[in-house]
Amino acid sequence: MNPIRLALALLVVSTKSVLACTIFILTDETRALFCNNEDWFNPATRLWFIPAGHGHMGCAYIGFDNGWAQGGLNEKGLAFDWVAGVPEKYAIDPQLKPVRGNPSERMLESCATVEDAIAFYRTYLEPDFRRSRIMIADRTGASVVIGARNGKLHFDRQHRSRGFGWANRQLEQELAKSPEPTLAASSAILRACVQPGDGGTKYSNVFDLKSAEIVLFPDPRRNDPVRLTLAAELAKGGHYYEVRRIRDQLLASPQALRNNMKRFFLDEFPPIADAEPQVTARVRRLLAEAEAGTMREADYAPEFWKKAVGTAQKKIQTDLQQLGPLVSLALVERRDESTRRSYRYVVEFTKARVLGRYVINAEDKVVLFQSEGVESRPGVTLGPD
Repeated sequence: MNPIRLALALLVVSTKSVLACTIFILTDETRALFCNNEDWFNPATRLWFIPAGHGHMGCAYIGFDNGWAQGGLNEKGLAFDWVAGVPEKYAIDPQLKPVRGNPSERMLESCATVEDAIAFYRTYLEPDFRRSRIMIADRTGASVVIGARNGKLHFDRQHRSRGFGWANRQLEQELAKSPEPTLAASSAILRACVQPGDGGTKYSNVFDLKSAEIVLFPDPRRNDPVRLTLAAELAKGGHYYEVRRIRDQLLASPQALRNNMKRFFLDEFPPIADAEPQVTARVRRLLAEAEAGTMREADYAPEFWKKAVGTAQKKIQTDLQQLGPLVSLALVERRDESTRRSYRYVVEFTKARVLGRYVINAEDKVVLFQSEGVESRPGVTLGPD
């Protein structure tokens, strides 16, 4: 099931096996700049904005096309980003409460200061501390690095310029020069810390925690920034940019958020009456066969089988198995499209919930199936442990 592959990308930061990304803050009595080089294999980078709503602050998030934020900035001047590839023993406290979706996003939308963020992670579960560390900083220049140490969460608070990550040695040399917290100094350090190669730096960003300005470097090797203000972007409503195309997209109408960028997109798809239970039963069978690696050509339109299914069965099987056993399907939309019938389901697995779409032609063959968004279960990490 090729599009279900998106499910495994959902927690991209969780599956990194080598040290990735370089994060630092430059600060003094009046300025605080939070800086990041994002290192990974996926070139499809995204920047998206979610305005404030009931119970949550407005935020900018940055990451990849899976919609799982790697970093972000909120309207109170709090920012975060992760360094992955730091495996540690971590005995999770059973008193920690799981949250829905990405814990980093829940933290950013609800916290205003470093101390708020520390309180959040003392209360709520973040499984990725088994292999990653997060840096969080606020507009005062205070920062905390949170990770596992000796099996427990460790909180390293400081109020000075500092950082860590892939380019740690180079970064230490640069910070030893006591650079001023300016955009020129920040961008120069970011370029000095760029990781080369296919899995290297895909973008760089600087968040001004005082002014809530976002400075983005779509090409991390060039000093050619794109500058945005958080307040102005939030005023446009929820929208996103493709980082590599942001200059052109800023001249056009805002692009509506994709499902996997929204807070809880599945809430937009309540169950409806299912007048064709035989179709639902068939979809369940198709999913079970895909998970078992026994998909049958007779169920699919010839062209779709040839292009998207027949040669990808092993990958489809592996991806589905990462979601856990299938629990249930609920029909949420049924439409006629000329000679075709379209069905959307919320598919419940033990580790995730998926919005899936199946399209069936007049010959009763499947011509399309795709995942339109994935939400992991609270406290669950998709992908290998």
